[in-house]
Amino acid sequence: MLYLMGTDLKGVYPALSLLQMILQEESVSLGKKVVVIGGGNAAIDSARTALRLGAEVTVVYRRERKDMPAIEEETAAAEEEGARFLFLAAPHRVIGDVKGNVRALEVVKTSLGEYDTSGRRKPILSDEVRRIECDSVILAVGESVDLDFAKASGLRIKEHGTIEVNHYSLETSRPRFYAGGDLVTGASNVSDAMAYGKQAAKAIDKQLMDADRWEELFPAIRYDQTVPKEVSESRGNIPPHLPPPRRLNSFEEVVSGLSAEQTMDEVCRCLRCDVKAAPSR
Repeated sequence: MLYLMGTDLKGVYPALSLLQMILQEESVSLGKKVVVIGGGNAAIDSARTALRLGAEVTVVYRRERKDMPAIEEETAAAEEEGARFLFLAAPHRVIGDVKGNVRALEVVKTSLGEYDTSGRRKPILSDEVRRIECDSVILAVGESVDLDFAKASGLRIKEHGTIEVNHYSLETSRPRFYAGGDLVTGASNVSDAMAYGKQAAKAIDKQLMDADRWEELFPAIRYDQTVPKEVSESRGNIPPHLPPPRRLNSFEEVVSGLSAEQTMDEVCRCLRCDVKAAPSR
């Protein structure tokens, strides 16, 4: 979690807590101007949600746009909907009024230095400070796993704060305890966590049943090396998107499904990039 002076003020929200409150239809008052700190998917989700609640949104990120871990399509959608982005800016402190309400966020201009372990250039703080007036600040950076349970359970933890597991079975240092997802990899996404769950389930079933039944329970789909005889020459089909003005008035799905014609055309496209055999002539 990000530790910043002023985060105890009224109007400062952790991103995940805020999104959960809104999902549960709890009353949330963000005010007219919202600043989101972060460049990941939680930051973009928070920004787009705040826009739908009628706020003006500025996303502050300490690196450049190309360094953002958020999905590019989501970032572009947020821009289409009116979110503003301030890059090369690191949060300095949240400023409040005498009643303890948020009034502004101070940010420090950054420059990029040497590459770090993430493969991105490390932000370097300058002496230039900028003030952004706002009514709320959403913290969408520095999310981490709560390791208290892991420590209490006697699980072995690596230096960088993730749980040590067997690479193949996902079993931890404690027998019959398995772990996956962010707890093992660090910050990632739901798809990766689901894949880890499936991998762990396979190992757990094998241990409990003393037999490898996975192929029997979930037969693998196998393909031959035959190139499709008739291949559609069309490009990938893009599903319809709601126009930005309509998105801001509700929480409707922005991207709808393909039409029947698009679906048929899509399944006719050759997606067999794994084919190694040369086509017959």
